[in-house]
Amino acid sequence: MRSRPALLLLLSTLAACAPLRHETPLAVAPGVPLLPSAPPVARRGLGNLQDPRIDAWEQRLHEDGDFRRHTEESLARGTRYLPGLRRIFEENGLPPSLALLPVIESGFWPTARGRSGERGLWQLRRGTARNLGLVVSAHRDDRIDPERSTRAAARHLRRLRDRYGDWALALAAYNAGERRVDRALAHEPTATFWWLAERGYLPRTSREYVPRFLAVVRMAGEPEPTAIGSAL
Repeated sequence: MRSRPALLLLLSTLAACAPLRHETPLAVAPGVPLLPSAPPVARRGLGNLQDPRIDAWEQRLHEDGDFRRHTEESLARGTRYLPGLRRIFEENGLPPSLALLPVIESGFWPTARGRSGERGLWQLRRGTARNLGLVVSAHRDDRIDPERSTRAAARHLRRLRDRYGDWALALAAYNAGERRVDRALAHEPTATFWWLAERGYLPRTSREYVPRFLAVVRMAGEPEPTAIGSAL
């Protein structure tokens, strides 16, 4: 059984790992940003968010053998990708700890396939991927290209954060879709994710998805840049 220090030791190896790799090289002109430029958004460390649901999931990830094993194995696979993923998020004004989202999306399997046709590290659906500028065809599927799909996921997450003004709600929308979050907010337009979750207005999967991810970030001890902008 691994202790919390063991998990932190595992993440400390990431900085020395190889840069992001993908099956199909994508040329980028010198000086062109990875994503369209945009004003920085609030980047307070996601691992510093507090709620009893996050505490409960952190304890569960430590004590539940299956969840602990899944998390550790996913992080081990992610060592190949995480440095490049963190770079993409940080260079575009987003918390680099969002790079850990594939731990629970795909287990860091770049060719993972979901029940509803989602693919890749970020488990993007066809329509979502195409709306984000990815090619999804019989001959090419950018969703299984780690670098291209990560750029798209960063665009998507940034837009959700800008729309909802809160990372917990943005993550819920990433998981369940914006329509589900909008329907929940119809009960109380200024509500937080935690208020909506407590009252059961959000799907159960999202009520668990958000605190589970934030517990992974907290356990991993993912470093965050100095906070800029307004607090979450």
